[in-house]
Amino acid sequence: MSARDEVLGRYELVVGVEVHAQLNTATKLFCGCRLEFAAPPNSRTCPVCLGHPGVLPALNRAAFEKALRLAVAFGCRLEPATELDRKNYYYPDLPKNYQISQMYHNLGEGGELVLLRSGRTVRMHNVHLEEDAGKLSHAEGGRASTVDLNRAGTPLAEIVTMPDFRSVDEVDDYMDTLTELLRTLDVCRCQMQEGNLRFEASVSVRPRGQEALGARTEIKNLNSYSAVRKGITYEHARQVALLEAGKTPRQETRLWDDEGATDYEQGVPEALRVPRRDVWALLPPDWGDTGWTRFMRSKEQAHDYRYFPEPDLPAFEVSPARVDEIRRALPELPGPRRLRYAGLGVPQKTAEDLTRDVPLATYFERVMALGVPAPDAANYVMNQVGAALNARGLSAADCPVPAEHVADLHAMIVGKALPKDQLLKEVWPKTVEEGLAPSAVAAKYGLQALDDALVVAATDEAWAANPKSVEDLLAGKDKAKRALVGAVMRAFKASKAKPDPAAINARLDALLADERRRRLL
Repeated sequence: MSARDEVLGRYELVVGVEVHAQLNTATKLFCGCRLEFAAPPNSRTCPVCLGHPGVLPALNRAAFEKALRLAVAFGCRLEPATELDRKNYYYPDLPKNYQISQMYHNLGEGGELVLLRSGRTVRMHNVHLEEDAGKLSHAEGGRASTVDLNRAGTPLAEIVTMPDFRSVDEVDDYMDTLTELLRTLDVCRCQMQEGNLRFEASVSVRPRGQEALGARTEIKNLNSYSAVRKGITYEHARQVALLEAGKTPRQETRLWDDEGATDYEQGVPEALRVPRRDVWALLPPDWGDTGWTRFMRSKEQAHDYRYFPEPDLPAFEVSPARVDEIRRALPELPGPRRLRYAGLGVPQKTAEDLTRDVPLATYFERVMALGVPAPDAANYVMNQVGAALNARGLSAADCPVPAEHVADLHAMIVGKALPKDQLLKEVWPKTVEEGLAPSAVAAKYGLQALDDALVVAATDEAWAANPKSVEDLLAGKDKAKRALVGAVMRAFKASKAKPDPAAINARLDALLADERRRRLL
């Protein structure tokens, strides 16, 4: 064990994650301004989202429904009614000087999510609805800043987990699973480069075995999955370095600085910082010279925002009948689907890949429904069908090959109508190109299986005609076997009927065993 691993092993990493998912509605949360990424600055605004005096908000029903669908999918506890609250703070990108969010009556409390890769369950804290702020842009050197309020009032679902993660890999699994869930439910486009999916990590460490949580650092500005992984990795090392130096981390908010554009620990008191070399000693060996979290502000408590119920909006009913209707209409969720596929014998990585592609998973289900065993169906869909889709740049939703043709291919392979190699390399491409079932392709081109006796006779002839290859095979040289198989295949080069390499190999194995027994006598 390295010195780095020994030090890190004395502490336990504890992470909770907050996610702001932009709901994919046509308009903003409380007004009719249309949502459009990269629209000219301040061109998608109105008196409501700009906070002009005398205006009143009106809740976007589609946004409410999408957030409710998400809460139901998590299995959250839902109250008969939910209310919105004002979160009061001043910032240049917040034109009203308050944000309409939820504090006292969240849309959903509790719930859980089964992770895609590991299958473990993560507890949710809450799901609530809120509006986004605008966007500030700062000129180089800090000489000027501009604000674009197109984003102000955009509907967000904030998804908060319990502090259930103990490694970066677990957080990565969660991000992957949540992204797939949001797409499956059609509530968010999940384009991080457009800012419509943003992660924030709350990181703390504690001596291993201790129950009490340490002071947590909330990391913002995590605009990619890679930034989330690196931000947590760095903050883990920084807090451990502090504890090793006899210092105590404080509750604060930090920004991820991927380029190291600011001075190391700028603005942090000496009592709350450690030398850069001590942190770097606990980072992965390939970390490089830049990339760290930098201090932004001391972490606020809820009372700092002076929450109170939003006076301009009523409570909104959460009808049990509507909740039941949403629950019945939910698609199978990514985690449970992956577990089901794995339970049917599909390899885990293949099960994950199928789960991530809903149209491909739907196609796979159709192939299984036609009687093809799940492992075989997954193999055909990921390889033969996948190659055809990739070559044409198509989604499985537009697949040119009916699932029935895949089932026909499987039946021919199992029934040994033709050698498997010939079916996959010769028949299947024509199935894709001509739109015919594999059995119809075989009939059209007069393809048929060779009689087993002919294959055995040709193999025996090749064995007798190639004594050097036989001796090499007896000496354990695998290339010799391939040479003998090739000799048999060439014997049928002019025939439309092709021998099955598996049958040739089986006969060669029998001849080899006989020859070894003969030589022992």
